[in-house]
Amino acid sequence: MPNYDHEALLRIAIEHADALCEHLAGDWHRTEAVQTEASIARDGCELYLWGYEQNGTARLSIQAQLPDGWGAVDGVTPPEITVHTDRSIESIATDIARRLLPAHAEQTARVREALEREELRQAVAASIIDYFLETMPGGVPDLHHPGTAVTSRGPDRFSASLRLDHDAQTADLHLRGTPIDLTRSLVDLTGRRLSDETPAEGTADRVLDDLADAITALASARKRIPMDRLLRETALNLLILGRIASNRLDDRVRREEIESATDDLVTQIRHAAWELPVRPASDTPPAEH
Repeated sequence: MPNYDHEALLRIAIEHADALCEHLAGDWHRTEAVQTEASIARDGCELYLWGYEQNGTARLSIQAQLPDGWGAVDGVTPPEITVHTDRSIESIATDIARRLLPAHAEQTARVREALEREELRQAVAASIIDYFLETMPGGVPDLHHPGTAVTSRGPDRFSASLRLDHDAQTADLHLRGTPIDLTRSLVDLTGRRLSDETPAEGTADRVLDDLADAITALASARKRIPMDRLLRETALNLLILGRIASNRLDDRVRREEIESATDDLVTQIRHAAWELPVRPASDTPPAEH
C-alpha cells in the first residue's frame, strides 16, 4: 500500500510552491498549474513542481521550463532536480538557487541562440526564394521543398533551378540553355566576386563598423538602386536586425512588442515594393544629385 495518495502528493507540491515563493530571491509568485501539480514563476523563469512516492517516502521534482521552441534544439532538455520533502524549505531554496537556476540560465541562452540562428536562416531563405520568384520568368516553388527550392522556365530553351543549403548561406544554382552573352557575364561576375573576397574579421567591433560603412554606402547610392530592390533588401535587413536585437532581451513582453512592430514595418515595406509599377527595360534610374 502506498503511503501517499494523489491528494497528499498534490498538497505537498502546493505547500512547497507557496513556501518557495517566500524563500527564493526575487519576485516569485504562484501561477496556474496546467501541466503539473503546482508552478511558480518570476520574470523569465517558471518552475514546475510535482510530488511522487519512492520507497515509501515523498519526493518533490522541480523542473525549470525553457523558452518555447526548445524541443527543436538538439541536446537541450529542461533542467530538473529532485529533493526529499522532509528537507527544510531553506535548504531546498538554496539547492534551487545553486543548481537549478544556473542550469536554466545556461540552457535558455543556448535555446535563444539556436532559435535566433534558425529565424535568421528562415529570413534569408525566404528573401532569396521570394526574389527568385519575383525576378525569374516562370518561377514556381518546388512541390516538395517550397521554402528552399524553386525553378523557372523560359524564354526559349532557358531554365533555372535554385536549391538552398541547410544553413541558407550557400545555394546550388543550375542554369540551362543560357544565352552565350549572359553566360559570359555570369562567369565574369562570379570570377571577379570570388577573387575579391577576403576573410571577414570576426570581432564584434569590426562587424558593427562594417555595418555602419555599408549603411553609409547605401545612403550614397540609394538613387541609383531600383526602388523595388531597395525596398525588398531594406525589409530583409530590418527583419534580420530586429530579430537579432529582440532575441537578446530577457523581457518576453518587450521582445514580443519589438518583433510585432518590426513585422508590421517589414510587411508595409514589402507591400510597397509589390505595388510599384513594372519599369520598362529602357528606363534608367535617376542620376545622383
